Amino acid sequence: MGKEDVSTKKRRKINTTTSSEASKQAPVDVYTRVVEFEEAEAQLRPAEKDASLFKKICQDVRYLFAEISELKAKDTDEAREKINTKRIEASLNLVALKKLNRLEKVRTRAGRDALHKEKQRVDSTHLLLQNLLYEADHLNKEVTKCLQFKSKDEEIELVPLEDFYKDAPSEISRPDLTKNDEHQLQLARLEWELRQRRELSSACHELVASKERVAAAIAAARSRLDALVPYLRDVLKSTKPLQECLALRLDDKRDEARAASLLPAPLFLLFANVSAYSDALGAETVTVGISGDEDEARRLEQLSNVDTDLVASNDSDSEQENNDDDQREKKKRHHRTAKVSKEEKAEAKKKEVLKKHPLSVQVSVKVSDGTALNLIFSNLLHLKIVVVKFTVSLPKPVVGVSAADVLNGHCILNNLYPGDSGNDSPHPATSYLLKSAGISESFDHFISELGKPYIWAQRMCGLDFMATITEDQKFAKNIQPCPSLSVSTVENFILTLRKRLKSRVELMKELQDLESGKILPAKGEVPCPVRLSGSLTQWQSIAWPEYSQSSSTAFLISEGLVNTNDMLYRAIITRQSAKLVALVALRSDYPKKAPIFSLTLHWNGTHHAGINDDIRDIERVINTDQTSEENKSLTLSAKITKLLTCLDILLETSGSSEFPPDKVMLCPVRGRNRVKPYKFLKQGTGVFVQY
Repeated sequence: MGKEDVSTKKRRKINTTTSSEASKQAPVDVYTRVVEFEEAEAQLRPAEKDASLFKKICQDVRYLFAEISELKAKDTDEAREKINTKRIEASLNLVALKKLNRLEKVRTRAGRDALHKEKQRVDSTHLLLQNLLYEADHLNKEVTKCLQFKSKDEEIELVPLEDFYKDAPSEISRPDLTKNDEHQLQLARLEWELRQRRELSSACHELVASKERVAAAIAAARSRLDALVPYLRDVLKSTKPLQECLALRLDDKRDEARAASLLPAPLFLLFANVSAYSDALGAETVTVGISGDEDEARRLEQLSNVDTDLVASNDSDSEQENNDDDQREKKKRHHRTAKVSKEEKAEAKKKEVLKKHPLSVQVSVKVSDGTALNLIFSNLLHLKIVVVKFTVSLPKPVVGVSAADVLNGHCILNNLYPGDSGNDSPHPATSYLLKSAGISESFDHFISELGKPYIWAQRMCGLDFMATITEDQKFAKNIQPCPSLSVSTVENFILTLRKRLKSRVELMKELQDLESGKILPAKGEVPCPVRLSGSLTQWQSIAWPEYSQSSSTAFLISEGLVNTNDMLYRAIITRQSAKLVALVALRSDYPKKAPIFSLTLHWNGTHHAGINDDIRDIERVINTDQTSEENKSLTLSAKITKLLTCLDILLETSGSSEFPPDKVMLCPVRGRNRVKPYKFLKQGTGVFVQY
């Protein structure tokens, strides 16, 4: 048994090895043959027939599954035998479905391969078409290039044909030949052009040689003159004691003339005219000078000699290059670094737009007591306007806050001419230039830094934008100053400013007296003929909010009689228990226009013009009675004196035992309104009557 079992196992092992070797070789051939067979069958069998067969087999499988389900429900032996039969039949149908699926896969793969081959063929044809189009385009360009070819002689500007036949000799023009042959005509004209240019070249060489000889003579003369410079300097140095003795200021005038030659045209015109008036009126009235960096002004003048039209034509190219540079920097640098550089560039552009000329003109206008207003005129190079900064020089310190305010430069120059506050640029193109430079702020934002662009400052420099700029040239870059305008404006400005400065000095003295409680008559005024019982206990300046919030000033503000540009003060006048608060507004052109008073009386209640007829009558007398019997005085001291007198009349006619009558009155009250006698008549010792 053992031997037989061993031999049986050996035979099985041998048979197994043989069958495995056969299986390794056979499936490859069988699979290949099956694939080839199915591929051939897929090409031969119609796809529509297979589709209908697929649907039929699917329907049969559904029926078989339904019958198997019914047979399983019966659960009998006969049903089990039928189930096995149905199961085999369904399995065969599934095998048929798999074969149909493989055939469809083969058809799909074959369709894809055919589509891919067709695409390759189309791509090859399209590439060939593109090559042909490229060659055709290249040939068209070559043809166009040939048609547009121009010979060098066509670039030469030849003389007109009539002049050629008229001026050229017959051996060159040859009219019998050239008139019939254009080629010979062109050759003849070129020959004549060559001869003329040779003659002009020889003449040019002669002129250049003559120019060099003249230049050599000029250089020799210049060298001789340069050799005289040290001797001339010694002569000037030796004459300095004589100049100082005679007060000639020749050296200073030479220095000023050298600096004035570097000034821009508007400032030069201002300097020349103010210098003329300084010589005419004297240095104690008007002085003028030049300050700044002369070297920087000289360098700026050299740069300004470059042709502006050429610069304007290159603006677009430079902007494009700057944009390209910015893009390259953004690629190379970090985002934060690029942002900082952009802000720095914007700040530099802003400074360039607001740049001043290195030189400025200083004008000082003085009055007899030594008070002077110093004006510094500067020219903004790109905005083409003149700005002014100012300081006040006082011979001695001013005592009192309100007195010092009236000698402030802003206060003196405020509305020196009607409507000219200097808070905006008079040049219509200023806002456009600022926006084009990327500056969103308006010009008044930079006034504290640059100075005020008064209209009178522009006219003193000969600039009148409204007269010179039309709608078509609204943003013209070059505006020529007008000399006649500068001459007339400088004269008028100096006289107007001295008058304003003199009136402010007198007002300052009045305010000093009022702050100390004194009421002194101005020069030329007649002292008050009656004794005043009230006293001025307080005088101080106030701000616009305090003035506008008072109930006594509402009417004045609503009528436009007082505005924020006026000088505002508060005076408190007392007599025993009565207190009168007077809010005083002085216009910029005081004393040409009288002060405006608004009164509030605190006695037995609070009374002002809106609710009390007596206070209204006093305001009418103070604000509207501008003349007196002997003189016409609108000064502040005279108005305060008149106010004290009216207060005494009001209190003494009230019937109160606290204020006994001290003045002679014909009739204390008159009429239904019980009007008080505020008018003074010089009859005897003086008497008060009603208006």
